[in-house]
Amino acid sequence: MDISSFGEFIKSYFLWRDPMIVGAVSGAICGFLGVYVVLRRIVFVGAMLSQVSSFGVALAFYIGGFSAFSSLGSMIDPFAISLIMTALAALFFALKKDFFRISQEGAIGFGYLLASGAVVIIGNLITHEAHDIADILFGSAVVVDPKEVYIVPAVAFFSILIHCIFFKDFIFVSFDPETAQLFKYPVRILNTVLLLTVGIVIAVTTRALGALPVFGLTVLPPLTALFLTESLNRVFILSVLIGVLSAGLGYFFSFILSLPTGASITTCAALFFLIGICWREIKLLVLT
Repeated sequence: MDISSFGEFIKSYFLWRDPMIVGAVSGAICGFLGVYVVLRRIVFVGAMLSQVSSFGVALAFYIGGFSAFSSLGSMIDPFAISLIMTALAALFFALKKDFFRISQEGAIGFGYLLASGAVVIIGNLITHEAHDIADILFGSAVVVDPKEVYIVPAVAFFSILIHCIFFKDFIFVSFDPETAQLFKYPVRILNTVLLLTVGIVIAVTTRALGALPVFGLTVLPPLTALFLTESLNRVFILSVLIGVLSAGLGYFFSFILSLPTGASITTCAALFFLIGICWREIKLLVLT
């Protein structure tokens, strides 16, 4: 990459403005909610929900491909289907205490594999929308649907608003549920609301960016922040900043080097994670 490439990037402002906005907002909200996901040790819930969201999109395309359901298919919005299915999956996970004598990790793995397999099968059954399904799985090109510029920030705003109102409650029931129950906190309701916000955000951002980068932005920025600081408030702040930087730099390198956007975003988040590990090791060496 040289100066001329950077100049070309600046001149193409009208092309990357919307994707950068959507990516930055997605990185911020996924990084914020990812702190709960990581600290509650339900990392693969993010992967499962993103795959369920992808399955909802693929299912909508599949139904629309039937001639018998052509009129119905025209009324089916892939975004709405993915949002409903992801919310239902989050609700099931939040409300179900036991998973038919299967461990929590086993239930998450089952949901992830089932949704992933279904997406691949549907992708092979239909060809006219196969590229759209691939975009959902791995991230689209360096452009986004104009409506995502409004949808993603709106969903992020309402999610942050909910978390600002119930921040202390979410922290309490997430990390000390037994004590919260003793103090008569509505633990199940709060956990349900928390997971619903995670599910809805994942559904919306997956539709905009793809399942791979959304999973990366939900997991890697919080893990990096945990290597950089032990203060919970700072973890939230750093995770948001790293999420924004990962998405922004990912789009930048994707645009300049003609790389797949989803993979570029995820790689940038992974590089920040490696920097976090190195920082932690250096700090430990200095202290010892």
